[in-house]
Amino acid sequence: MNITKYRNIWFSISGLFVLVSIATILVFGFKLGLDFTGGARWTVDFYEKPMSRERVETFLKELPELTQAPQIQTTEEGHFLITIEDMSDEQLKTISDKMYKDVGEFDEISYRKVNSTIGQNFKKKAVYAIIISLIGIILFVAFAFRKIPKAVNPWRFGAVAIIALFHDILFIIGVFVTLGYFTGVELDLAFITALLATLGFSVNDTIVILDRVRENIRLQKASETFEETIEKSIQETLFRSLNTSFSTIIPLLALLFWGAESIFYFVLALTIGISVGTYSSIFVAAPLLVTWKKWSDRRG
Repeated sequence: MNITKYRNIWFSISGLFVLVSIATILVFGFKLGLDFTGGARWTVDFYEKPMSRERVETFLKELPELTQAPQIQTTEEGHFLITIEDMSDEQLKTISDKMYKDVGEFDEISYRKVNSTIGQNFKKKAVYAIIISLIGIILFVAFAFRKIPKAVNPWRFGAVAIIALFHDILFIIGVFVTLGYFTGVELDLAFITALLATLGFSVNDTIVILDRVRENIRLQKASETFEETIEKSIQETLFRSLNTSFSTIIPLLALLFWGAESIFYFVLALTIGISVGTYSSIFVAAPLLVTWKKWSDRRG
């Protein structure tokens, strides 16, 4: 299959997914986890079975200590996952004692608290980590391909790599924002880790293809067009890219279906990211060079 020839189809598919992702982000918003918002989270198992969720919600909403609505989720085991705003340990102990007395006796399965200041710091560092990663990647790619003929422009190699990465990031975030809206999945530090890992994997795949483009440009025949050179480069690295991705995704799928529940969404983010990253490296990054070159040539 001639991938470059049908590049407008691939661009349309990617554009549609990116627009949908942006729309979901704007409509649903981010459901940030405890790592970024701060607060306390209990996992409790009430002795009374089944415990009414409305009873727990009513108790929490009537607490004068709370200024923000608490979040309550139930697990498959029947445990209650209760998230409330950041407050002192003494206040939290008071709420726990009141709930034990007024709602019912319970076992505390787990407890976690994150200071709101620390949460805000984590949020800033997560944004900085992504931005610095993207800047570092575009500078590295432009430097690595600096000896490309001026007619092609080495900065375009860095630019198409970054465009492909933004494509991957927006797709993953769009999926998780949608999951957050409908199922309560939160964006936490594990998600940021998966996002950065996806960036590394995707750019590695992209560089493999772009490096072959660089080699073939130097060896380009007079009768060979730039589009033909790009297509040849994609075909020469296609199976390597697919084999690398499949060999990575297979163990991820095993973890997805049979791994611990605590890492499910982390593994899901990696699986989606690597799959989309492989697609963007093959069907977006390199073909985009052809479109950019033709547009530049038309401008003179």
